[in-house]
Amino acid sequence: MIDTHIHICDGKYDNDRKEMLERARLAGVNKFLNIGAEIEETRKVAVFREDGVWAALGLHPHYIDVLNDEILAELRGFFLTDAKIAAVGEIGLDYFKSTVEKNVQKEGFKKLISLASEFDKPVVIHSRDAHDDVLEILAENRVKKAGIIHCFSADYETAKKFMDLGFVFGIGGVITFPNSGALRDAIKKIPLENIVLETDAPWLAPQKFRGQRNEASYIPLIAEKLAEIKGVNVQDVINTTTAAACRVLGI
Repeated sequence: MIDTHIHICDGKYDNDRKEMLERARLAGVNKFLNIGAEIEETRKVAVFREDGVWAALGLHPHYIDVLNDEILAELRGFFLTDAKIAAVGEIGLDYFKSTVEKNVQKEGFKKLISLASEFDKPVVIHSRDAHDDVLEILAENRVKKAGIIHCFSADYETAKKFMDLGFVFGIGGVITFPNSGALRDAIKKIPLENIVLETDAPWLAPQKFRGQRNEASYIPLIAEKLAEIKGVNVQDVINTTTAAACRVLGI
């Protein structure tokens, strides 16, 4: 299995990072996309080395206001020198309690989409309370490779618009929450081939561990819930989502 969205370099793992990854491997999760959200984390992700770990470098919309020519050049330099950088992300728009102005988010988002196109990389998209603007920007600034809508939480009609642009959906522990019935209804209609598994660890642990630190070893809980929702065998979920992740990320 592949965890397509985990913040391995987050400080919450400083005391047991290798052990956390080993627990994941014992649970059947042997590939990971390590995500950079703010600039210091992104720098750590760029130089992190571990078997089965690929990197996604970007700036979350909450932190995009630091993006300038120097940082863009720094990110470009990482992509020029390391084949283990699989994607540009986490990037996008977030209009939920963000302190960064919408126009600043939009301009930064477009610049990082351009970076992805320059290096023929997929993108990992954060979209919260901003789906219409994200869709408009993606339609007008097409990437050569689409990518993943991280932590998807909208309805099926919105999902269809993203699928029309070639995107798949990162599904994590949120589908196990009791109040996520609307998301589960949307997932019933989304083809399994358009879904990949993620944790967003150390955040958003599945219901069984809700409120605790999340980690990649919980991916099987997400696969089991997804199998229940779709009415299919768990192994079918594992095989299909893993194939989708490998296809999208090129790993």
